[in-house]
Amino acid sequence: MMTVHGSIAAVRRARLDALRDSAFLGPDERRCLEELHADLRAAIGSGSGSGDQLPLLAAVAGEQRAIATADLTIRRTLDQRISTALDQLKTLPSSGEVSRRAPAELREACGFTRVMISSAQGSRWLPDTIRAGSQSVIGSDEFERFAQDGNEIPLARMMLETEMVRRRVPVMVENAETDPRTYKPLIRVTGSDSYIAAPIATNRRVIGFLHADRQGQATPVTSGDLDSLTRFASGFGILFECAVLRERLEGQSARAADLFAETDDALRALAGSPLDTFPEPEESASPADSPGRHGAAARPARLTEREQEVLTLLSTGASNRAIAQELVLSPDTVKSHVTNVMRKLKVSSRSAAVATYLQLRATAEERES
Repeated sequence: MMTVHGSIAAVRRARLDALRDSAFLGPDERRCLEELHADLRAAIGSGSGSGDQLPLLAAVAGEQRAIATADLTIRRTLDQRISTALDQLKTLPSSGEVSRRAPAELREACGFTRVMISSAQGSRWLPDTIRAGSQSVIGSDEFERFAQDGNEIPLARMMLETEMVRRRVPVMVENAETDPRTYKPLIRVTGSDSYIAAPIATNRRVIGFLHADRQGQATPVTSGDLDSLTRFASGFGILFECAVLRERLEGQSARAADLFAETDDALRALAGSPLDTFPEPEESASPADSPGRHGAAARPARLTEREQEVLTLLSTGASNRAIAQELVLSPDTVKSHVTNVMRKLKVSSRSAAVATYLQLRATAEERES
């Protein structure tokens, strides 16, 4: 019976170690308690046991309840930490900063020893950044050299990362050295014997991976860790995509501002030019001739009604694709209309065409007044 007492004490120590590391108890200890529970019940049921077995069975059941309580506590704690970590990443100014900071935030939130982030590009993946804690038996210097060498790892058929790209599922490796699906050069650099990984996915595709381990800790990676990593990766994918879209929007806004500035410069350059160097409005034009849908001014000479509609929308800063959607045309047709407008107005750029249009419109409004 001392063996049973010792087993229960060993499981209790493992549970406390796991709590210290913000980890879930490993499967070996859980299995040990299940076997003890089954053996004691069988002995009691057969009447072959001693009177000490009932207290032992109660002790085993008590430790199982303590593990269940610890699981709930850790899950709630980690979910809150993951949410806080993602909120911290939201405050960063760029997608690059979000990506660089993510491994450290995940490691601190979930208590992992090391976290690595990688990018997936086409048929290859590129390890990028690793963040290690004080418990790591291997530092990040060797990995940094590996990453800086520009190692592009092919997404081969049997590789775990390939499975993550194709199926968008997380994976857990219990023995990295013997598992044929792991990339051995990277395993030798990191020294991981077991680890977990999850894909970073957007609405369209997998753009990278997050790998984590507990190297140097008493508790191995578990299915609970895999769940935590998956939750973080899911939130991070959305957050990263939003950061990229925000940067694109800011870039488009900057380009639009440049276009308006260019148009303003063109208008200023044209301010002193005689109007007879540009096409005059048709004498027969009347307010009824202008496209009523867009409220344009008198149609410039020799422009068709469709070209006038295109030019009106062009003056708002709309792209060819936006104009095509508005007028229910193909982008190629819009491009042809823009080319014709520039030729008829005797200008060489879209901004100059807009400037000419605005000048003619202002002139027409002055005549009407």
